[in-house]
Amino acid sequence: MNITLTDAGIGSGLGAAVPPLTVTAGPGVTVLPVETAERPLLVSLLLGGRLRPDAGEVDTDSARVALVDTPVVAEPSPGASLQSVVAEEFTFAGRGASRGAVREFLERHELLGYAKVAVRSLPPADRVRLFSELALLRPGIEAIVVTSPERHGGDPAAWFPALEAIAERGTTVVIVTDLPTAELIS
Repeated sequence: MNITLTDAGIGSGLGAAVPPLTVTAGPGVTVLPVETAERPLLVSLLLGGRLRPDAGEVDTDSARVALVDTPVVAEPSPGASLQSVVAEEFTFAGRGASRGAVREFLERHELLGYAKVAVRSLPPADRVRLFSELALLRPGIEAIVVTSPERHGGDPAAWFPALEAIAERGTTVVIVTDLPTAELIS
């Protein structure tokens, strides 16, 4: 699946929240560096088809794109236990959210020890990998937009291979990140 922004922007002039941006993502991994505090969120919303640009065009199918760990929009509460977050994601995916199903999923992803731990304590690489895999459980998802994974710390080289592996399975992966992180993983 391809996602295309053509001169897509929010606001105008020097104060534009998102200056005109042209990018095509997919298939594979696309690393998209953006700066400022709010721009990663806004660009992710454009890519996911959740926000209409003030200028330009967005060509995407919002029903086939999942936002992963996007602040405010798709970010779990930092104090929620991992098992409750997984159960909630199972519900969004239309799957049974029994304790056994959640336990089996966490065990398969080698995170059972974190089941009752607050999400904020999950190592950054595991967080990116797990939340991406959970998003892919939703029916019809062919692309994921991972927003600012660097904000949780850790070495980008630790989480980037998991996103590459997801892309190798045929999923379009867009990583919206800051410039230093983009330079490290590109």
